[in-house]
Amino acid sequence: MSYTFDKADMDTYFLPDNHILAYTYRKYSDDEKNAAFNQSCREVAVALGRDLSDPESTDVYRDDYAVFEQSLWILENTPRQKAEGAPQVINLEKDKEKPILDRQGVLICPQALRYFAVGRLVCVRG
Repeated sequence: MSYTFDKADMDTYFLPDNHILAYTYRKYSDDEKNAAFNQSCREVAVALGRDLSDPESTDVYRDDYAVFEQSLWILENTPRQKAEGAPQVINLEKDKEKPILDRQGVLICPQALRYFAVGRLVCVRG
């Protein structure tokens, strides 16, 4: 089944009575939300190694929820420049921005990973 969810569905997902971070989500503009949604669709599809699909009635794993959670993570954790001004220069050596370097290897947020059909726990015995 193809993927039919869009930003309007994400807006519903982040309603105040449905998600604890609803007010955090609301502070972003529609342009930012659209961009995050589209980028998230690409990132989640690449991480899954397949096209996104709508959940079936018995499906425990939800591509749509993963996309929505990844979108908020992108909004909260991606430095970006303001369109109306000069580009922002980010000094990654300062303590405030240092976690950006530490997150470099993290492609998908933990909340989104919860909706993937992949094992996250690896046990190695030697």
